[in-house]
Amino acid sequence: MNKNNLTEYADFLLNAAICKCGNINDAQDLVQETLLAALSACAAKKPIDEPKAWLTAVLNRKYYDLLRKKYNKPTVSFDVAADVPDEAEIYEAAEKSAEAEEIRRCLAYLTKLYREVMVRHYMHGEKVRDIAASLGISENTVKSRLDAGRKRIGKEFAMENYTKQSYEPETLMMSCSGRGGLDNEPFSLVRDDDKIAQNLLILAYEKPVTVTELAKAIGIAAAYIEPVVDKLVSGELMKRVGDKVYTDFIIYTPEDHTANVALEKQIADKLYKDVWTIVDKGLEELHGCVFYKRQTESKQAKLDSFFAVRTLLHAVSQVRDDVCGKMPFEEYPDRPGGGKWIAMGSRYPANYDYGNAVFERGKYYISGESCMGGSADGGGKNVDLTICEYNTLLGDTQLGMRDILKRRMTDVEIAQMLYAIHSGKEEQLPLINAGCFENFDKLIELRYLAKEGDKVVCDVPIIAEKERFELYNISKDHHDIIAEKFHDEWVKLMVNPVKLPPHLKSVPEFQRYMYSCSTVSMRIAKNAISNGLFPQCADYPAPAVLISVKE
Repeated sequence: MNKNNLTEYADFLLNAAICKCGNINDAQDLVQETLLAALSACAAKKPIDEPKAWLTAVLNRKYYDLLRKKYNKPTVSFDVAADVPDEAEIYEAAEKSAEAEEIRRCLAYLTKLYREVMVRHYMHGEKVRDIAASLGISENTVKSRLDAGRKRIGKEFAMENYTKQSYEPETLMMSCSGRGGLDNEPFSLVRDDDKIAQNLLILAYEKPVTVTELAKAIGIAAAYIEPVVDKLVSGELMKRVGDKVYTDFIIYTPEDHTANVALEKQIADKLYKDVWTIVDKGLEELHGCVFYKRQTESKQAKLDSFFAVRTLLHAVSQVRDDVCGKMPFEEYPDRPGGGKWIAMGSRYPANYDYGNAVFERGKYYISGESCMGGSADGGGKNVDLTICEYNTLLGDTQLGMRDILKRRMTDVEIAQMLYAIHSGKEEQLPLINAGCFENFDKLIELRYLAKEGDKVVCDVPIIAEKERFELYNISKDHHDIIAEKFHDEWVKLMVNPVKLPPHLKSVPEFQRYMYSCSTVSMRIAKNAISNGLFPQCADYPAPAVLISVKE
């Protein structure tokens, strides 16, 4: 080889460099470095019998130098071989070196059990006996893990594992039935902004998967998602079986939510007048209660809203329970953190348009009743507070406030704040939550607070616990009548149950029918308002909320 015929190999070297680098600019730089080395060899009159093999070896070394400089890490090879002059073997070596960086990336997706020994042995060059001594395991165990790690990398490297969750994460909205934990589990396990946890749960829903499969699918190294998976497993949103995990609660799709929308509208439009006649009789009885009469007009509207929503919702869910069975609260699993709940999730694609016609059900949404308890200073002695609420189109409650308050507050903190203002103990507000004052404007807008001149007052009805149960009993009397009278109509709604993955056995049957009848109650209320049958709550917002006090 001499400097005059080096250009004969330029195209060959450029093709090889592009395969390694993946882009033309780096490839051209790599070829230039290789040719400069060849010119130096020619100037020194070094004998080169196999020019193509020699140039390929130089290009490989220059590529390794590029990787070291770029990543400040050693390159990786599971089969390190010396340079050989045979052209076929040189091509094979070049192919392996082009994969070296991909192999290192694959290491990142192995679980800790295999990743640790692989990194120590192949990245840091530690001997098997030294790894065994350091980890307190036998040399055979180290060898076994190395072998298993190599096989897993081979399998992962040969597959296209990335999913849209790696570049277009979905949204998982959590809800639950039952009583949340002390740290607001299960919601605190999957925050509204925690896309990683949300999408891991989505990816592990259809079938059990390994952490490595999750890591590859979401495009994040296993070392970073292992703590998230461990948290979800310990919080009982995921279950671990062997080396696999799966999401242990039902996840609804937009199609699940909308499967019955047309049927619900048809039945609501047909029945609302007859149903509302019964609800209205219940409201008349409520209006005669002493605790109702002592409320302001605005607070009375909230009691009306609460009563109507509770009565309509229970009338339908009572029939749903007849069809698919009821799960008593006592049978709900006891959860870590003191909770007793069954989680549910709803997944939506990235950039989902929640205002579209298909998502019409969102306009008629009713959450289950949320009841959160806490304590407050009741004039020198502690009293127990319970804030009870439904999130509906009549007005947002804390369930719908999470993303719109300037400072995050829990249900209990809101109840304590309202009770302190109601009791004239505003000096307690900074102790309850330093963000109380920042939220005043938004809470006034939502009608949790009101302005009387320059003073801010509580605008949520506060009643004794025995009075809350008096309201519940009146509601029960009337939702029993509705359930019995329109039983056959409600049964027509109990179709299109959600299909579960075959491995998921913990989901109670009623959750499969949750969205068979989720909008009909609020459609009836909306029809009543639109047609002048429910004027008390026509002036929105009238959130369905109350606070009960037990001394």
